[in-house]
Amino acid sequence: MSKELIHHPVDRKSLGNQISGTKSFGPLTITYDLDLSIPQLTANATLHGYSIGHVVINPEHPSATLGGSVGIAEAEAEVTITANFDKKELDYTVDVEAFGTTFYKGSGKLFSW
Repeated sequence: MSKELIHHPVDRKSLGNQISGTKSFGPLTITYDLDLSIPQLTANATLHGYSIGHVVINPEHPSATLGGSVGIAEAEAEVTITANFDKKELDYTVDVEAFGTTFYKGSGKLFSW
């Protein structure tokens, strides 16, 4: 049995339009996918592995806030994600607490493109 290599055409331009990543703040994880060809960003947030939200961000709706709590761990989190398509950057503001302790509270840049 011979194995054939199957070649799939690669659109290098569309590959360059995709940016994905993950950032964690203690028990909070933010996962994002940016498609510059649209332009549109989708983001998910989980707290201790449980989903606390999903958003779609674009130039018409450049900011969204996700938040929630997980009762078992007495944890709660709120994250605001803002895409500045003119400055080509994705910013965040995060507040994460568990068992009455602040894990992280702050803001910054997730990435630039």
